Amino acid sequence: MSDHDEHRQHSDDPSEPMLRCSRCEKAIPVTDAIEAPVGYQCKECAKGAVPARRLTDAIQGAPVTRALVITIAGLFIVTAAVPGVLQTFGLRPILVGPGGPEWLDAAVPWYSASPVAQVIGEPWLLITSAFLHANLMHVGFNGLLLWQLGHMLEPLLGRNRFIALYAAGLAGGGLGVVGLAWLGAFTGWVDGVFGTVLGGNPFQITIGASGAVFGLMGAAMVGMRERGINPWRTGIGMLVLLNLGLTFFVPNISVGGHVGGLLGGWLAARYLFVPRDQAARATGIVVGLSVGMLVLAVVLGSLIVPALGG
Repeated sequence: MSDHDEHRQHSDDPSEPMLRCSRCEKAIPVTDAIEAPVGYQCKECAKGAVPARRLTDAIQGAPVTRALVITIAGLFIVTAAVPGVLQTFGLRPILVGPGGPEWLDAAVPWYSASPVAQVIGEPWLLITSAFLHANLMHVGFNGLLLWQLGHMLEPLLGRNRFIALYAAGLAGGGLGVVGLAWLGAFTGWVDGVFGTVLGGNPFQITIGASGAVFGLMGAAMVGMRERGINPWRTGIGMLVLLNLGLTFFVPNISVGGHVGGLLGGWLAARYLFVPRDQAARATGIVVGLSVGMLVLAVVLGSLIVPALGG
């Protein structure tokens, strides 16, 4: 009996564990299953799919992750030398939408609204703030998590899908910060625990890549679920639980940014973990989702001043 016949007999053994192809949903023996970016596939569906990569290939295949880490490290050096950068480009929710900069300009002596900000607000703060950090521990912690999660996810998703994922986490974090600030203004809970502990103060500055990093955590959990792995029984699940605990129990941590980023990344990953032939469509959907979250943040930001009675 040839090796080929031996393998065929083993594959046809009814006692052999079976898996389900994540693409065509056909039952396949474990010995014939081929690992894919989403679960396992049969031989027919695996044709043209993203090939499995060695660890060294994965490290070399994460240029976007490396560029992001280098960028936030470089900007940290700049802000250490010029502290005013944090005040200028940090996310102060009241400044995001139209009306906020003009109102703040008239209310306090330390802020001066530019002609552009008087017309459209400062929506760019939703993006610039996500690349700034307050101290070495802040940038080091976010940089390390970004490095680890990025080198795990970018090789699986590819550059375009990974960029879309990162953007979704960033946008979700910004929306969470502004949304919480609007809620604080609308309910009158700006002061006290809501404003200081939960980050619901519209005048408070929020900075950091945490929202985007939490988005990567959410995506990693979705990816594990797609592979049939319970993320709560892995290091990723414990990482999310630990960081959520720190979010709610350690002062001066942005609850809206972290939770918003986690949900943004989780939602984006629901679209992004697809076969390569569907990647372009999925990327477009997530980019649209990210833009929508940023627009909603600007709209909520423009409602802060009326909510304050201004």
